[in-house]
Amino acid sequence: MKKMLVPFVALGLLAACAGSNSESENDQARLQGTWRTVHLVSNGHTQISETNRVPDGAASKLVYEGDRWKVVVGEETVASGIFRIDAARTPKEIDILDESGARNEAAMLGIYKLDGDNYTFSLGQPGKPRPTEFATTEGD
Repeated sequence: MKKMLVPFVALGLLAACAGSNSESENDQARLQGTWRTVHLVSNGHTQISETNRVPDGAASKLVYEGDRWKVVVGEETVASGIFRIDAARTPKEIDILDESGARNEAAMLGIYKLDGDNYTFSLGQPGKPRPTEFATTEGD
């Protein structure tokens, strides 16, 4: 299983649908599968880390299948939707959308990077601007 590093700018879930360029298509393919959370920061506070691990059965997993995403805790899907990515941007961008696939008030805009088997992303709160860095502070 791949590792996922998640410095959330806000609590939320993510997703993204491939852009039209080949770099986005390549990243879309690399995202496919199940990602295990190994580091999570939300609102400036570390929730999950190497020293503060979650038991395996309680760990959340992020699954990408095609242009769809879902968050699974244990055996239960707790959120799902459509995702879009744009790997041509710097930093690379990801939009996490609800089941409608529309960029509406529930959409979370974010940035991401892929480094081998590590996937790092940062998401803004629904309806808020896209973060510009992989960091979060209290109140984000």
